[in-house]
Amino acid sequence: MKLSAVVQLIDGFSQAPAVGFQPRFLLNQKPFMPLAKPQAFYAFSDLDDGDYRLTALAPQFFAQEVAFQVPLRLPLAAAIVPCYLAPSPLYPYPPGTTLIRGQVLQAGTKSPLAGVSISASYANWQGKPKSAATLSSDYGKYDGRYALALGGKLAPDTQVVLSFSKAGYASVEKQLLLQPATTQFVDIEMR
Repeated sequence: MKLSAVVQLIDGFSQAPAVGFQPRFLLNQKPFMPLAKPQAFYAFSDLDDGDYRLTALAPQFFAQEVAFQVPLRLPLAAAIVPCYLAPSPLYPYPPGTTLIRGQVLQAGTKSPLAGVSISASYANWQGKPKSAATLSSDYGKYDGRYALALGGKLAPDTQVVLSFSKAGYASVEKQLLLQPATTQFVDIEMR
């Protein structure tokens, strides 16, 4: 068996290896099961030389694609391909996380709108500017839903500017006051 590539899945929220999830993989758009190793490493073996596109899929994260080439670059530590996974609305955020959750709907039809860019601008407890971003989901019954975690320590009554944008639709902006370690629900409609 010849080692062809090594990919490590990184949890985009915790910035730690994405352990405890059951990912599926598409290699050049075809299902592929690499050898799972500790710390969310996945080993690919006996691949032909060439360029590859790997898509990592897990309901707790948005699909993520990374590229790599075979043959393997040496040394091995330099050849590991990191794959950062952005949390989806199904991500199990830890208690105490400040969250904004909701659903984006198409005005008029009230149908869920997936692929909307959602961003938050705010300041941490020291007044330093911060931002966070996500997308609305395209995952079945979670279509149009989103969950946005605000990182860092927040002051009481933190002012947040929440922006929604998608090509072909008018952008929407909401002003919020958030308390640290709480969840606020914001549903919006886009035209």
